[in-house]
Amino acid sequence: MTLESLVQKYIDEPCEYFKYRNSVGDSIDMLFIFESHKDYLDTYLKFYKQLPNLTEVIVFSCDGEFKLTKDGIEYFIRHNHQEVFVDLDKNVRGVSLEITKLVRNNLFKRLNEINAARSFDELMQIVTESKVKGFGELSIYDTTIRIARFKNLEPDKVYLHAGARKGFEILEQKGYISEGNSQKKYLTREQLPKEFSDLKIYEVENHSCLYKDQYKLLENKPTNDLWT
Repeated sequence: MTLESLVQKYIDEPCEYFKYRNSVGDSIDMLFIFESHKDYLDTYLKFYKQLPNLTEVIVFSCDGEFKLTKDGIEYFIRHNHQEVFVDLDKNVRGVSLEITKLVRNNLFKRLNEINAARSFDELMQIVTESKVKGFGELSIYDTTIRIARFKNLEPDKVYLHAGARKGFEILEQKGYISEGNSQKKYLTREQLPKEFSDLKIYEVENHSCLYKDQYKLLENKPTNDLWT
């Protein structure tokens, strides 16, 4: 298996997204099918772009709520990163709406700053400063990327958090990035494997989360063969 083939899989292969519940907890048991993981990411982020105003964007972004349509029916659901559920080890995962409400209220106080922000980094700093306990680095990134899509802003670096960091730790072990890079806060385009050259920065972050387990099956590669 090669990293190039995994990138092509991300771009070309259909993917399935199953949701047991909608955003208010009602059972829907619905399977959504997309042209690819890339298509799913575009569809999901497009929801925030089409919202009528920044206030609604902040509410939906913090809560991790978005809309998918199937057979003409609209379903409002929470993103897997924020949806509250009990895992196989009986641990409660996700972020409660009580916590997300606190964060969005903090962000409402900074609407003028959010409006004025001209970069992804500026937005992420504002969201970071608005966090509360229980709203971690993954939720900070997710909230920022959603608001950024509304404002037509994109990250210019891959932020390493949670699954993304695990993915890049494996890529480092395999020789795809330079030693020590997986422990940085973020990576620039120049520090990424050349196989990611056809992906946007936020797609690289998504790819490293999705395929981190498959990265373990990659063949080793010299660290000097990087994207230039």
